Parts: sequence; structure tokens; C-alpha cells
Amino acid sequence: MKAAPRFDLTWILVLLLAVPAVAPLTYPGFFETQGGFLTALNAAHPAEAPNWSRAADPVRGEGKLPYLLAWPFFQLSGSGVTAVKWGYGLAFLLAAAGAYFWTRRWLGPKGGLLAAAVYTYLPWHLSAVYVRGAYAEAWLWALWPVILWAMDGLAGRRRWVSALVGLLALSAAFWIQAGLATVFAAGILVALASPLTSLRRISLWRWIALLALAAIIIYLGTHSPQPRVDFASHFVYPFQLLSAAWGFGASVPDWADGLSFQLGLAAVGLSVMAVILKAAQRPAEAAADATAPGSPEEIGGTERGTASWGRAFWAWVVALAAIVLLVLPLAAPVWRVTGLDELLTYPWQLLALAGLPLAFLAGSAIRVDRRLGELPAWAGVTALVILASYPYLAPRFTRADPGAEPLGVVQPVGAAAPQILLLDAQVTPPTEITPTLTVTLTWQATEPVTGDYTVFVHLLAPDGSKVAQHDTRPCDGACPTDTWQPGAIVTDRHTLDLEAGAPPGPYRLAIGLYLLDSGERAAIVGRDDETVSVDVP
Repeated sequence: MKAAPRFDLTWILVLLLAVPAVAPLTYPGFFETQGGFLTALNAAHPAEAPNWSRAADPVRGEGKLPYLLAWPFFQLSGSGVTAVKWGYGLAFLLAAAGAYFWTRRWLGPKGGLLAAAVYTYLPWHLSAVYVRGAYAEAWLWALWPVILWAMDGLAGRRRWVSALVGLLALSAAFWIQAGLATVFAAGILVALASPLTSLRRISLWRWIALLALAAIIIYLGTHSPQPRVDFASHFVYPFQLLSAAWGFGASVPDWADGLSFQLGLAAVGLSVMAVILKAAQRPAEAAADATAPGSPEEIGGTERGTASWGRAFWAWVVALAAIVLLVLPLAAPVWRVTGLDELLTYPWQLLALAGLPLAFLAGSAIRVDRRLGELPAWAGVTALVILASYPYLAPRFTRADPGAEPLGVVQPVGAAAPQILLLDAQVTPPTEITPTLTVTLTWQATEPVTGDYTVFVHLLAPDGSKVAQHDTRPCDGACPTDTWQPGAIVTDRHTLDLEAGAPPGPYRLAIGLYLLDSGERAAIVGRDDETVSVDVP
């Protein structure tokens, strides 16, 4: 007599194991990601999100939904930084839980937990949050496994619930980042036509729905705006996928990229081990493992049998190989012919989908060899996954906080969109001993800055006359603007000498940037005089 299934509490352990990934969000201050404070400012201005101070790109850019999800936390805290941190945290937890419930159907609770750990701690996942500041992409990581869980459920008894959840999750993905969601949908279309997956056996109306997705792909590809960068110059070289280097720099053309593109030592190692064990496994051994205590068949419910799991296993091997090949330079003609290069800014964004096959294959090691599912080995392998990525949970922090709005948003001469934020200006008034005025400016670039600018700080009397000034390249020439990395905080101090007999205050400061050769000033969004005005206390 078959025992009644027990209530599964492993998902609670999954959430607990995700705590180290969320822990950096609890630190004071904000991390210096390449997106800078734009995510926090978008959260503070949901009506203008996601295009606050940047050019709109409805295909490649972020959608509004992630910031609507952060809006309640902004209402409670009054801080865009806090709201975005809560958004990142919820996305992490949902990604871990979604990966577990999706893979549990195929791999059982222990395999599902290992898959969820791999998915959560994949270096590219951590990089998306703590290096790139890709807030929308963090939510896509949370939605991918939910969509796959719903697709698997179409073959179950509650197919209408699965269809509804899948439709809502896929619609949300398009509202989060349309271009990447479209590429994911294209992958689903390929999977449905693949002989390796049972998803091809679906009814006609679902085929019609998928043809509609194909129409969306064509529409977005033909209506996407002009790209900001040269797509073909940002392919990844094979060694970068295995490199142990961990960078915070911006993506640049060719092999000397400032970003890290590694797939993850633990994830790749477990996946390779699972492939080797699966290829060497005999049919009799597979049947024995399938009926062993703790295997999916022993749990009952919606878990998949050995034959369908075998097809899915090799389908994910093919999917992983396809994703890896598509980010390499040799795939350039494929992107160009299919038109998918119109949907993304960089080809390496496709690595956001690599977590799905890596999680499934790594978790399959538990099902291929049941000895790995025994407690000492299972706990050790799961701990290895977390410890292998633990060094990547050390983002660079800053205590700067622009509040709901920075002092100024700077758009360099000839730039298509703003590239610099003036976050703060601290003024130290003169004293009897030191008759100088010290102004400390806090800058942050949101894009690589085009041009070497000089900063001007002018002290103006009430009638507008100039009392004192200090014009110099940032940091007295030590940190020119064309070397600023996106997201990095630049502290720039200026000292103004006050002459005796200066007119009485109150004074105000006029701050801005200009090109020394031509004298052209960078524009300040919302200001006609290309200056940021600050009252002197």
C-alpha cells in the first residue's frame, strides 16, 4: 500500500539558504552598481519610471512593473533606496522558491533544493544585482521558473490554474523587460518543436497562442529604437565564461571587458558531473534509481517519470549549449539573420537564461546518483554551491543618498541622454581662521561619460555678481570625467578664497561642467542656464 505523501517543508529550507544572498541588502547605505541610484530614483518617481532621466527604450529597456512593485515600500519608508532593496530581496526569494517548485516535480525535494541553490547563487545572478544593478532583470530571474512550472502543469489535472499562472507570469515578464522576455518566448517556441521535449504534444489553441508570441517577436524587432551600443562588438569569448576574475567595470568592446561572465564553478561542475553520470547510466540502474526511497516517483503527485525526465535532461543540455554558443562571436550571423539582435543591448544578456539549464542539470545529479541524495553528501554539495559564490556577495557600498531627487542631472554635449548625477553638495562655511569656502561635490556617472569636463563652482552674490570661483577638472585633475565608471561615487572638493570686503550674503553657488577647449557647457535637465543652484547656509 502506497503511503500518503507528506507535507513538504523543504521549501522553507530553500528560503533559509537564500538568506546569505539577500544579506548585503540589509547593510546601511546603497551599493555602487553600474545603474547607480537610477533604480532608487525610479522607485521614488513611479509615474516617470523607468525612464527617469534617461532615454526611453520600450524594447531593450526596463518596464514600469518592477517599480510599481517597489512603490508600497517607498510609501512605507519614504526612501527609494529602501524600496529598491526590498524589491531585490523579494525577487531573490521568489527566484529561489520558483526554482525549487519547478524542479521538484522532476528531481524530488533534495534535487529541487540543490537546483534552487544553484539558481540563486549563480555568479551571473549575483552580478545582475550587486554589480550591474539590473533591477528589472532580477525580477525576470524570479519569473522564469514560475513560467516553466506553469508550463509543466499544463499536463496535469489543474491545467487551467497552470495556464492562468503562466499567462500572468509571461505577461509580467513582457512588462518588466520586453526584449529579453521575447527572446525567452522564442526559446519556448523552439522547445515546443523539439523532439526531446513532451511539450510538443499540446492542443491547437495553445499553438495559436504561441504563434501570437512569434508575431510579437516580429513586431518588437521591427519597432525597436536605434541601439545605444554596437551589439556585434560585445560578444563573449570562451575563456570569459570560465574566468575566475570578478569585475565591477562597465562592458567594453572586445575581450578586455570590465564585467565578469563566468557561469559558476559549482554550477558547471555539477552539471558536467550529471551529464557524465547520465550518459554512463544503464537502463537497469536508471530504473533502480527511479524507484529508490526519496526519488520523485516515491513522492507521488505531479512528479515526472524516468522517460520524460530523460528527455527533459537532454533537452536542457541542448538548451545550455545553445545559450553558450549564442553569446560567442561565431553566433553573430544567427543574431543578425533572426533579428533578435534588435531586442537586446548586449548579446551577453542571454546569460540571464543560462541559470535555468544549469539549475536543472546540477540538481539532476541527485537523481542520477541517489548516493548524492544521502544527507552528508547532499548537505555538502549544497553548501559547496553557496560557498563557491560567497566571495561575490561583497558589493561596493556608499553612504551617499540623493533622497527622492539628486541636485542635478547632467547631459554632456552631444550625448543622447543624461550620463551624470550630482548627488550632493556639502558646503563648509568660512571661519575667522580659514577665510575659505569648501564645497564637496558628490558625483555619479550612470553611463560612460563622453568628454573630459572641467567643473566650475561659482559663488554668487544676491545681485548675481561673481564673488569667487574655482574651475578645475574633478579632484584637481586626478579623476577626469572620461575615466568615471558607471555607478562609482566620485568625491570632488573645491576651495573658494573669499576676499576682504566681499558684499554681504546670502550667497548661492552655481555649479556645472564645461569643455575647456570649446567652453560649451553640459546641459542640466530642467535648467536653461546649464547650472545647478545651491544656497549657501
